[in-house]
Amino acid sequence: MSDLGDDIKDTLEDIGTVVSVIGGSGSEYLDFEPNAQVTKPFIREFFLDAMVSYDTAMETGDVIEFDVTGDRFIVMNKTPMLLENERIYHDTVLYKCNVSGEILRPSGETRDSQTMLKSAVFVSIKSDAYSLLTEPLFSGYLDTESELANIGIDRQELYIPSSFGIQVLDRFEPSSGEYYLVESIRTRRFPGVDVVVLGEDTR
Repeated sequence: MSDLGDDIKDTLEDIGTVVSVIGGSGSEYLDFEPNAQVTKPFIREFFLDAMVSYDTAMETGDVIEFDVTGDRFIVMNKTPMLLENERIYHDTVLYKCNVSGEILRPSGETRDSQTMLKSAVFVSIKSDAYSLLTEPLFSGYLDTESELANIGIDRQELYIPSSFGIQVLDRFEPSSGEYYLVESIRTRRFPGVDVVVLGEDTR
């Protein structure tokens, strides 16, 4: 490894911010700045560009936590920066998690003994499923100065680590208590991260 890669790592430890991979071991340092599209409030709030060391333990799809603020972000990509054919650091893009939900999977039905109405039975697949829940990011909606508080329960997009194992027809329940039906999953837009299309779940 080049001396420059070690120098950059030392600099990150001097001036960087401490983060930890949730479910991992240990901590490391990164340097970050808001996304360049600063005219868009949503992007300014929820997307970060960051630099991490050449030997970072982070992988795409990891959820990291900032030790000081407690904010959690999904690692969306990790691009090695090379010099003389050696990695000297990685550029990353981070999406801020705004929900901690639960993934539930249908497991048959039950019938009410009095009303005789059937209802779906669900089993928990993953709790503390940190993710980003938003209006579709490419619809133009987020080009305006809208706020997350205005998001309804119509169709939503969920950016969630692939390792959580979410599937079509699962239910996603944010900690705020809504029920969403997993209608479709785009698995190839970001390695390690699923883009999930959600609709209202009335089951």
